[in-house]
Amino acid sequence: MLHVGNVRVPVCSGHGFTRRSFLQAGAAGLAGLTLPNLLGLEAAGAVDEAKSRIRNCITLFLVGSPGQVDTWDMKPEAPAEVRGKFRPIDTNVPGIQICEHFPLMARIMDRVALIRSLHHKTGATHENGQRWMMTGHDFGADAMKPHVGSVVSRVFGPKSELPASILLPGEIGNTGAGPLHGQTAAHLGSGHEPFVLGSDPAAADFKVADLAPPAGQTEFRVNARRQLLAEIDELQRRTESSSTRTYDSSYSRAFDLLTSPSAKASFSLDHEPPEVRDRYGRNTFGQSCLMARRLIERGARYVTVNHFDTVFNLSCWDMHADGGSLNNTYLDYERHLCPQFDWAFTALIEDLEQRGLLEETVVAVLSEMGRTPQLNARGGRDHWPQAWTNFLCGGSIRGGQVIGSTDKTGAAPADKPIEPPQVLASIYHGMGIDLDTTMMPGPGERPIRLVEAEPIPWLF
Repeated sequence: MLHVGNVRVPVCSGHGFTRRSFLQAGAAGLAGLTLPNLLGLEAAGAVDEAKSRIRNCITLFLVGSPGQVDTWDMKPEAPAEVRGKFRPIDTNVPGIQICEHFPLMARIMDRVALIRSLHHKTGATHENGQRWMMTGHDFGADAMKPHVGSVVSRVFGPKSELPASILLPGEIGNTGAGPLHGQTAAHLGSGHEPFVLGSDPAAADFKVADLAPPAGQTEFRVNARRQLLAEIDELQRRTESSSTRTYDSSYSRAFDLLTSPSAKASFSLDHEPPEVRDRYGRNTFGQSCLMARRLIERGARYVTVNHFDTVFNLSCWDMHADGGSLNNTYLDYERHLCPQFDWAFTALIEDLEQRGLLEETVVAVLSEMGRTPQLNARGGRDHWPQAWTNFLCGGSIRGGQVIGSTDKTGAAPADKPIEPPQVLASIYHGMGIDLDTTMMPGPGERPIRLVEAEPIPWLF
């Protein structure tokens, strides 16, 4: 059986596609283009959720990219201009060391699978890495690819009033080389766009921007507008049976979020005990990680947390030390970035585990690239897509291990080189999706593979 999104297409056993199967697949692909909002359809057997190893995913995306030699692939025997200022510490897994500024993570390393040999070859911009790690593809404006959360939305559909894919706290903005960050649904359509929070959950006056009625509109007026739109849709269906469905589910999702107390409560951190909020860290990243746990617990399938929305004029992982708009240094790592990540990440893992959610939720910590093995003249590190470290835990991921290694200076993979599409293939595989038989509707009405890669075998 071939699945194009959540549409089943029969395949002649032993002989590949029949002509009818191919035509059906083409029709399904066309439907994916002209009817992008398919939230009302069931998964229709595209995956077997009962057999899924991972049913949810939380991605923590470290915009700006930490230096591998300063964090999770330290080189204490390298020259000073390579090894930098931080020291390695032991973890609870013998033989695995990480940076001294991740002491809490060191205590749960038995849950974590470090991938130290990640690399790509298509450009040293933040945007190249964002596209690779969020879609499994690099692309241009004429051939955009959908975010992994949008693909999961298309394959599974929603399982509650919440959207299947949610992005916190906001979209990535200016990172230097254009707007193509890989966080849209692309050709899958607006029905599978990630829902963007658009607010800072750590702010004292936090509210979910898209869940409050427009100023001056009562709930009665909102419901009246919903009824009117439904009547207009019904009238249009009589003459344009396909086109109105494009809008139908978008309206439905928006109104459901707007009027559902339980959906709005999923975003409310006021229901969390103060000590839990403190444990995650009272900052944008920490509170976004806490909200991600709440959303997964209440029915979202894929939540992406962006750690920063830009790399300019703020303390972030982009450690150029240039003295201007990119003046991040070792002090930023030591005093702000590493502790903030250490608190939020470990709180998330322990919270998920205590609630029985870690077994069915993978947490993927991703970034765009690594940083130059040798310090620049200013004592910082520049862009380096030739090698970096990301990591996964939860679900059926085998923790307590290191996959791949780099050379003596962290400049290039020394063994088991891993490319970004393999990471996304591993997430899809863990969620029970058969990459050989589950296809996506692609541009040009043709079914396409979710990602051109196989899962990383050592993860499972």
